[in-house]
Amino acid sequence: MTELRPQTVLLLHAYPLSAAMWAAQKAALEAAGLTVLAPNLPGFGGADGAMTSLADTARDLLKTLPPEPAALVGLSMGGYLALELLAQAPDRFARVVLADTSARADDEEKQKDRREQADRVLAEGQGFIIAAAREEHRPETFARIRPMIEAATPQGIAGALRAMAARPDQRATLRRLKLPLLALVGEQDTLTPPDLAGEIAELGHGERQIIPGARHLSNLDAPEAFNAALLAFLA
Repeated sequence: MTELRPQTVLLLHAYPLSAAMWAAQKAALEAAGLTVLAPNLPGFGGADGAMTSLADTARDLLKTLPPEPAALVGLSMGGYLALELLAQAPDRFARVVLADTSARADDEEKQKDRREQADRVLAEGQGFIIAAAREEHRPETFARIRPMIEAATPQGIAGALRAMAARPDQRATLRRLKLPLLALVGEQDTLTPPDLAGEIAELGHGERQIIPGARHLSNLDAPEAFNAALLAFLA
């Protein structure tokens, strides 16, 4: 297992947000001397287009990375995409952090729900997604993410929902992984709870760290604790 400390970090954002969610992490990593790449995925943060699949998005991202292995960090949907990158090109990465995510595919009910949401957002816009986010997140976190959701296009949101619904189970990818791995998870994450992070850590021969008091967007709920874990593992 490589112990290489990479100089470049790729940060992959959650749905339905943008790279702006990583502001605190980007500042901390750059202060530690690392180069940070934080792309807006298609349809989010002003980026054009929409995802057709996580596999296609991963192939496009691989074309933008430097030749030397990078650190890979993904939260929620960003974690799903990170796992697809590891499935396609594990040699392009030196370390991986999977936060508030799952290596499992959606069950049939969840797939149906995502596809129905995709149709709904195209028909009526993202107002219902904003309303759900208000209920799901703490007021201060919701205030941070609302502009990101509003900036996403309905086409981008729909594409992401369909891509997530169609994603494969990636537990075999973790079993094959030969990289240092850290699974981070909010203590109060009910969407991808700590037991799923434990599964990721166990399958990937890595470690799990629980962020006290945080919910699903643990980097925004508890940025200092999240950054401390990230820097200890990457810097």
